[in-house]
Amino acid sequence: MRLILFLLTGCTIFFACGGGSTTGAVANLEGYTTESISGSNVTRAYKSDADGNLLEEGYISNGKRNGVWTTYWDGDHVGKIKTITSYSDGMLNGPYLELTNRSQIETEVYYKKNEYHGPFSKYKFGRLEKRQEYKDNMLDGLTVEYNNKGDVQREINYKEGKQHGTMKYYNDEGEVTVEYEYKNGEKVSGGMVNNK
Repeated sequence: MRLILFLLTGCTIFFACGGGSTTGAVANLEGYTTESISGSNVTRAYKSDADGNLLEEGYISNGKRNGVWTTYWDGDHVGKIKTITSYSDGMLNGPYLELTNRSQIETEVYYKKNEYHGPFSKYKFGRLEKRQEYKDNMLDGLTVEYNNKGDVQREINYKEGKQHGTMKYYNDEGEVTVEYEYKNGEKVSGGMVNNK
């Protein structure tokens, strides 16, 4: 877990230092406690529950969220990380993770200026269920869906948000059973595949 936090912090610093847009939202700090960090224009903001347990923390500069923001589970799972979000100038920029109350990754997304940009992955019980590629908030590249055993069940190619290229279904033995070819969202050929 510490390695994940280290990598996210490094990625976020990379994105945050890149300048970015000035159109990010001003942070609403109602209900947060803030502490100025001496020698900088950075403020640490955090929110706690009635028992003093940390619920959320992150950094503000120029009135906007910057760097890594972390939320925590409450109740029986107090202190465990719930989400890790990367901001640059008030905008989602870089990796975003959702974790279960058992500290397993559930969702992993990459953002660029508040839009999906890069891999988007969903997990169940720590096992990859689906992995997609986004570019400028549109599916672009290979989407792969997996069965309960972790084997590939379906592959779909996208280009600029539309199915484009081959789509394949696999059986439990890993053999292609159905294959279609798409062009600009339209199916142009394909059908059942004879594996005998």
